[in-house]
Amino acid sequence: MSIDGNLQKYQSDAVVAYYLGLTGLQPAEEHLFLRWLKEGSDILDLGVGGGRTTPALSAIARRYVGADYSAAMVAACRQQWPDLAFVHCDATTMACFEDKTFDAVVFPFNGIDVIRSDEGRAKCLGEIARVLKPEGLFIFSSHNARVLGHWPQLQGASGYRIPWRIARAVLKSASLALRGLASDAFWQHEGYIHDPVHGGMDHYVSTPHTIKPQVEAAGFSILEVVNGHFPVVSSPSLAPWFYYACKRTT
Repeated sequence: MSIDGNLQKYQSDAVVAYYLGLTGLQPAEEHLFLRWLKEGSDILDLGVGGGRTTPALSAIARRYVGADYSAAMVAACRQQWPDLAFVHCDATTMACFEDKTFDAVVFPFNGIDVIRSDEGRAKCLGEIARVLKPEGLFIFSSHNARVLGHWPQLQGASGYRIPWRIARAVLKSASLALRGLASDAFWQHEGYIHDPVHGGMDHYVSTPHTIKPQVEAAGFSILEVVNGHFPVVSSPSLAPWFYYACKRTT
């Protein structure tokens, strides 16, 4: 499936409804936003989807702009928040924004991994650096190429649901490990995989080791890396993705 196939998924009513139903920040996001984002900043929320991050980011921003390459997602956000700005654009070609426009760019929920070529990813990182002010912040996440296990979600569970969720996590971990170990991306610490999510999508996967030279080539330095299951899980092999906080250095 090409990137157009990915976009087709994000345009579908079912997937738009799924993202509209997601609310609240992940603990990793809460941690990084609180630590690195300053109140009164001009913030670009890339891959805004159904607006899960919109309430938190717009609350601290002087100027908030949500952007997505799915016109359906943008339309849904405009309907939800008519007083906020939402732009339909591709993260690899953000000509709609001038140089040095934003204090911070956030690309959450592994949105950058939808880009299906190394060239496209490099263009995206270059565009993000271009629209950031000097020493601007870039916070994003990327799927973990070396994940081998699924951590059971026990919060709010009680009684029989606890052993059931543990058993389900074990089964998911076995499937995840088999799929991962059979993938070239696992052994190379990066690559492109076919993810069963939303009926099948193509995603880039990576590790902090392979992300570092990519962001440095675009003029960023990494300030902090956080496990996607922060603060409950510390093992890299159980991280579904990693969050990165970066600073523009050039």
